[in-house]
This record gives sequence, structure tokens and C-alpha cells, in this order.
Amino acid sequence: MEELFARLKAHKLVQWTLGYVAVSFALLPVLDIVAERFGWSQTAVRCLIIAMTSGLFVTLVIAWYHGERGEQRVTRTEHAILATLVVLSGLVMWRVGPAAPKAADIAEPATSALRASVATAKPTAFNPPADTLVVLPFANLSGDKSQQYFSDGITEELTNALGQNTGLKVIAWDTASHYRDSTQPATAIGKALDVANVLTGKILRQGNAVRVIVELVNARTGYQVWADHYDDALANVFQVQDKISAAIAGALKVKFASLSPARTVNPKAYDLVLKARALMEKSFSAEPYEQAKKLYEQAIALAPDYADAHAGLAHVWFELTQFSTLPLQEALPKVRAEANKALVLDPRNVEALVYLGNADATEGKKAEAETYFQRALALDPSNANAHLDYGNVLPLKQTLAQEQEAVQLDPDSAPAQNNLAVIELDMGEYAQALIPARALIRLDPTSADSAMGLALIYSLLHRSAEAVKAFDLVQPKTELAKALVAAGQLTYQSLLEPKLHAQALAAVESLRRRTDLDPGSLGDVMQLELALGQNASVLEQLPKNCASAPVGCNDLSINPVYVPLHGQPRFQALVKQYDTVSKPAADSAAPAAMPTQSP
Repeated sequence: MEELFARLKAHKLVQWTLGYVAVSFALLPVLDIVAERFGWSQTAVRCLIIAMTSGLFVTLVIAWYHGERGEQRVTRTEHAILATLVVLSGLVMWRVGPAAPKAADIAEPATSALRASVATAKPTAFNPPADTLVVLPFANLSGDKSQQYFSDGITEELTNALGQNTGLKVIAWDTASHYRDSTQPATAIGKALDVANVLTGKILRQGNAVRVIVELVNARTGYQVWADHYDDALANVFQVQDKISAAIAGALKVKFASLSPARTVNPKAYDLVLKARALMEKSFSAEPYEQAKKLYEQAIALAPDYADAHAGLAHVWFELTQFSTLPLQEALPKVRAEANKALVLDPRNVEALVYLGNADATEGKKAEAETYFQRALALDPSNANAHLDYGNVLPLKQTLAQEQEAVQLDPDSAPAQNNLAVIELDMGEYAQALIPARALIRLDPTSADSAMGLALIYSLLHRSAEAVKAFDLVQPKTELAKALVAAGQLTYQSLLEPKLHAQALAAVESLRRRTDLDPGSLGDVMQLELALGQNASVLEQLPKNCASAPVGCNDLSINPVYVPLHGQPRFQALVKQYDTVSKPAADSAAPAAMPTQSP
């Protein structure tokens, strides 16, 4: 034992230990200051402390061999001991330090970051603009679920009427309708939509009489601002809506929009129009529009002077060109005829103005279309559809502003999210385009087109495996949509596995032979053909597609789908004919081509 103490003393082991511990404790406050100034994570600080602790054992080894004489050589034995200590220290750090994140934990970094910020950040004050409002779906007091269309229809009309107040910014019906039967308090809904005011109500229909009960709530405080009830004949429903609009404008101290002269409506025709609108709501196929067309025609037969019925029929004729094989040449004259009848009956009919604008935009009459859209927005600045369609005839940056406004007014609108994704793609903002593209999948989970768009973006970002998986996110219902999804997934899989090229090409060629391809589906087929290197086939079909849906070709020069065709004279001729979107600034990057595979 005496010999051990003598060796410890000779090698100054105690002095080295005390000195190291003293220096380490002295460094700890310094380490805290440095970590705070440089924003080091707690993980980094813990690792440094572990390293300092491990360093004590390294110091003891050095002291044992060199405490008495500093000039001694470091032997192989000493090297081995030091190396072992370093390895052991590393193992300790690995075990004590935090585990590496799993793949599942980093699959959605943006979502993880958002959750982390929500968990750690202090709650921000809810302070929406005072002029913002959402009209929630009015409760149906009849007890008959088949009458839901009636209460929804009146709520939608009231939403549109309030939107015509220039002093108010009103959330669109598409988004508000998602809160039907919600049990959330007005404060929670107001915060979710970033609005200061929430209008709720109840409707009871009894024969040709209607009772409307309404309540306006301050979303910041939860306090009632105003409430009232109205009893009237169904024929006077527009007058009831006008009274409610005026009362709300007074309660919120905003300028009340001038209204059309007092008018009455045929109750049966009004009921048919509300049923037609319910059919069209969130519909992306031809059948609901065909059914709605019949209802509008019945309403017009009952009440030829009903402006909303004529405007609704114009709307239907136009949408049928998007969701069916109805030729534009046949539909556009009918769109214009019905919309003009509506304007003669009601010069303030916004729906008629929007579809006259769409008809002109489709035929390349840009200036005339702009005039109609501007008139519509002057009457109803909160009309998300007017902003959405106005963007189709504007230069790129102005288009983006209109699409963003549409999404702000109607965040749960699939067309609004789709248009925003397309504009982000055209501007080369592929990562940014993922946000509306993912929202579109959520809003329209049966759409093959939604999956095609998301797959395209992932492909442009060179995330090929995710492009394939995009098709697993939708559940198509129609046979055409199922075939598109299957061919799309196979095509993007073939970019990873070239041996599947022939199989993918056969699936796409089978789609090409179908007779039920609407313009949107035909665009999806061309996207797949270009991915498979079938440029000649697309050049053959593209002129026909542009002729049937000109607005869809207004971005040919900057749409990344068509980059493989840029050197083709036939394609450049189409660009000159249809492309109305201004190109990005000269110093901006050209659109990247999506990965393709040669045949």
C-alpha cells in the first residue's frame, strides 16, 4: 500500500486530478455563456460535458506515465490505453446522447417543425382584421335531413349578399360549409379561419313561410354582438336576406352595399335553384351538372324572370365543357345567352358576369374578359370564384396575387388550391407548390388529376419514390379515374424501374383510345406520355386539347410539363396562339424538365 501511495505521489496523480477538475468546473460557466450566445442546442452542451468527463480518464493515463518526467516517450501500450479510452468515451456519448431520428420522424420535416414550434412557442395573440366575417351553415330546424339543401342554400345566398359589402371580407361558402353541424365554439372557428366575426343561424320552413334566426358573435371575445329573428313568406326571402345584411353592416359599423330593388321569387322556382346548387357543390364530374341543368330549366319554365336561374344555367353549360366531351363551340353561345338574360333581369348578378368573363377568356378575348371580372369584383370583392377566374387572364405575378386572394377567401376550395399549385409550378417554386397540391388531395381525395399533380411536383423535385406513392393517396370512384391512377403509378414506377416501360406505355396507350376523355383527363394522359418520352404523340394531340380548353394552354411556355417540346416548331406555334401568361424575368431560371424515359 505504501508503495502505491509512493507511486501516486511520484506521478503527481492527485495534483493532475484536482487540477483537471478545477479547470473543468471553471469552464462550465464559460460554456453556458458561449452556448447561449451561439444558440447551441442542449444536445451539443451535453456532448461537451460528456467529453470533458471522459477527458479526465485520458488525463489520468497521461499523468501516470508522465507525471514524474515529461520527457518520457509514449509507448505502444500507452497508445493502446488512450485509444481504448477514446472509444469508450465515444460509446458513452452515443448511449447517453439522444438517439438519431427515425426515418418516420423526418418524413415530413415541415410538419415536425410546425409541431415543435407550436409546442415550444408562446401562444400568439388572436387579432384578426375587424372587417372579417364567416357565415356558418344555418341549422335546419325542420328535422327533415332532405331539407338541408334549403338551409344551406339560404346560407350561401346570405354569404354572397354580405360579400357585396365593400367594408367586409367574407369567407366563401365552400370553406364555411365544412363547419356544418360543428360543435366548436365561435371563438375556435374564428381563430381557425382568422376572422373577427362569426354569424350563426337557424332556419325553419313551413309550407310557403320561413323563419330565420340569426346571431352575430365576436370571435375574439365570444360575446354576442347582435341577434334577431325574421318571419316572412318564402316569396320574400330576398328581402329577409337584405334586412339581415343591413343589420349586420350596422352592427359592425361598415358601409352597407346598395341593393337591388326589392323583389319577390316564385317559391317553387327558388326551391329548384337551391337543389341545383346543392348538386353542383364540390362536384367534379358531368353527372351532377347534367342533373342541375334540368332543375334550372324547370325553374326558368316556372319563373322566366328569375335571374339567378338563368345565371345558374350559364354556369352549368360552361362547367360541362370542363367535365364532359361537350364541345366549346356548342356550349359557349348558350353560356352567353343565359348570362345575358340574367344581366337584363338583374344588372348586379355576379355569377352571370363571371361566366361571361369565362366565355371570353376561353375564346382569347382577354380585354373583354378582364372587364367582366372587374365588374364582378367591384360588386362582390369577396367572391373567391371571380378572383380565381380573373387570374386566368392576367400576367403571372398578378395571377399569383389573385389565386392567393381566392385561397385566402376560400381555403377549402379544390379549384383554388389547384390553380395556386399550377401558378407555383409555372414560377418554378416546386417545393412551394407542394403545399396546395397536398391540400388538393385532402379536399378532393377521389380525383386522379390531384394525384397526377402531386406526382409531377415530386418528380420535378427528384423525389421519385414519393411520386409513385402519390397515387396511393386517392381513392378514385369512376372507371376512367381508376384507369388514370393505375397508369400514372405505373408510369412513375417505370422511371425507377425501366423494365416496366413497355407495360406503362401500353397502359397509357389504352387510355388514349378511350372516348370519354374530358379535357382535364386528356391533359393527364399527355403528362404521362411526355414522362415516357412519347413527344410525337403529344404534339399530335395538343392542338386539339388547346382548342377544346384554351385556358388550360395559357401557360405553355413556362409549364414544366412541356419542357421536352420546347425545341419543336409546332409547339412554338401553339405557344404563340394560346400562351397569354407573361414569362418570368430574364434572369430567372428556366423551368426544369420532369424526369423522362426514352422509349
